[in-house]
Parts: sequence; structure tokens; C-alpha cells
Amino acid sequence: MRMKVVLLIIAFMVSMQVVATASDIGIGASPGNMSYMLAPGSSAEQSLYVINTGTETATYNVFIDDSTYSGWFTFSVSSFELSAGENKKVKVTLNVPASAKEDVDCKIKIPCTVPGGDVGTGIMIPVHIEISSSESSSSKKSSSGGSSSGGGGGSPEPASNVEARELSQQYITSGSRVRFNFTQDATCVKYVEFDAKKTLGKVTTIIEVLKERSALTPDTPDGEVYNYLNIWVGNEGVATPENIENAVIGFNVDKTWVREKDIDVNSIALAYFDGEEWNPLLTKKVKEDVEYLYLEAETTSFSHFAVTGEKANETEKNMSAAPVTRAREKLKESAENLESTATKSLEGKEPGFLAEIEGYEEKFRDFYLSLIHSLQEKSWYPGAAHKNAGTEN
Repeated sequence: MRMKVVLLIIAFMVSMQVVATASDIGIGASPGNMSYMLAPGSSAEQSLYVINTGTETATYNVFIDDSTYSGWFTFSVSSFELSAGENKKVKVTLNVPASAKEDVDCKIKIPCTVPGGDVGTGIMIPVHIEISSSESSSSKKSSSGGSSSGGGGGSPEPASNVEARELSQQYITSGSRVRFNFTQDATCVKYVEFDAKKTLGKVTTIIEVLKERSALTPDTPDGEVYNYLNIWVGNEGVATPENIENAVIGFNVDKTWVREKDIDVNSIALAYFDGEEWNPLLTKKVKEDVEYLYLEAETTSFSHFAVTGEKANETEKNMSAAPVTRAREKLKESAENLESTATKSLEGKEPGFLAEIEGYEEKFRDFYLSLIHSLQEKSWYPGAAHKNAGTEN
């Protein structure tokens, strides 16, 4: 799966469940808020996922709930139908007018309707636009570490896909190191920890272990999946880079899974879904006992995660291919250097260009001999078998 540079974090998801007379209307969206930093006259694009968390097929509309700024936005699709559990990716393009001078706050509204006329009030996605005079300004995704909902919503994950859930509360003050411990062993997550940059008051962190991949993560991460997780920290706008830093997630992995799947222990990592794709986080093993491996991963946001690992034979295959790949790259680099030097010499009609080429020929000869010797030692070269056999005798 292709990997991109990780943007500043998918926000926490907003949800609303509305019970109508004849149907269950549901809607969830990710990110829970959007933020841009743009210069006047510039533009940027972000992705918004909409999910039908209800039990009925419904029609969804996407628009700006303020006519003053509706012309600033373009949606790849503004009206669509979703079956229960289905999701839709909407590309949101913001074009800031050249005349813009002040920061803007507006909202994306997403109402839903089901056949028969039942209408859900929908949800609002707050959008903040910071107008900057800097030419290097660009869009940025804000993160939201919790849920904002109407009608007693909570997590936008359909309850039918949640296998286990555990909560932890802490009072957060500026400058403190905060740790949410999960002691009930309901999930594989043992703690969530970060430094607070602001006083945030009482915050609840929710861990959800999913039965299957969330409908809001349309792709599957690389490798074998141990668990799919949702981690929600506080209400909307809490777990942002402006409020927290140095966040880590502590989790464990059952050694039985490692043995049964033949997993390379060093490949186990926590992957994060950034709204576009899965990205492995920096993960390290902290300790182990008879039953479990205990690991810790660094993150900058909270939402959808997956604990993954690669099969041992796949890891060995990738490692064994590395020297050959490096050799191929070195050969290509040397050939390009030779071509460049010869071309410049010919164009300048320098009398010594033949001598330069002969010099490169000598360098290539030495490089080839060194490469063949290396491959023989690794038993990758045809003559290596005879050489090794002779050595054993």
C-alpha cells in the first residue's frame, strides 16, 4: 500500500444518532473539525468521510452553513446515498479569495434523510481558516480527540462492530504529564499518556476494540492484524497539537498470536489511519512476560489504530533483498555518473576525455569484482555453491 507523508492528524469523529418514528437515522463524520492556514488567493484540499451509522439507507447532503463563505468551498460530491454501515469520501477544496484579510470560522453541515420523509437534524463540522500573509502557508488537518454529538451519541463506531470498550478519566492541568490507565484488561491498550500544554479539566479517554476494520477506514493496513482499535481522548478539539504533546500508547500482544501467525516480534507496530491511509507509528518493546509482549508507540493524534505484524519469512525476504537492491542502485548511480562525465567531455571536446572514461572502466571493474565477492559470501552468486562446497571439504 502506498505511503504518503503524514499530515497533521485526522480529527476525532462527530456523531449523531436520531431515532425517528419508523427508522433509525445515523450519521458520523471524520474529521470532527477542519483547520486551514492559507494566504489570500491560495487553495487547499482535505478529505472528509461520512458514514451511515444507522440501520436504514439514507440520503446525505454536504454544504457550508453560511452563505457568506459557501462560495469559498467546493465539494467533490454534495449529495449521495449510503446504505447502513457504508461510508463516502468527500474531497473538500477551499479557495481563499485574494481579498480575504481576517480569519474565518464557519461550519460544514451534513443533514440526512431516509425514504418516507424522516429527517435527521444532521451534524456540524467546525472549520477554522487562518489567513496568513506567508507564501509558505498551507492547509493543515486539526485533530479532535473526542466525540461531539447530539441525542446522546458518543463514538460514531456502530455498536455492532465494537467487541470491547474501556474508559478512564483524569483531570488535566497545564504542564502536567497525564496518564490514563486501563486496568480492567478489557482491551489490549494498557495506558495513554501525554504532556498537557493547557489546563483541560476532566477528560475521558475511551478505548474500543473492534470486531472488524472500521467502515471509516476504507483500506486495510499492511501485514497481519492483531486488533483494530479506536482511541478517543476527550471532547472535540481536546487532543490537538496546540493542547498536548509527546503522546504515547502502551499496549500488549498475546504471544500465542505471535506463534500461531509466525510473526517477527521486531515487526510488531501500532498503525494509525490519518484519513487517507495507514501509517506505522514508531513502536518499541518495553518488556515481556510468559504470556504477553508489552509495547509503546508514539503518536500525535487519536482516532483509528491497528496493531500489526509481519510474518517472519516475509521479514527475512525483505532483509535478504536489501543488499541486492543497494547494489542495483549503486550500479545505476555509477552508470549515470559515467554517462554524465563522458557527455560533458565530448561536448567540450576535451582531449583527456578518453583517459577519464578509461579511469571509470577501471573503477567499474573493481566494483564488479567486489560485488561478485559479496554475493558469493551470501550464497547468491552461481559460483558460490562450488566455493562453499570446497571450503567444507
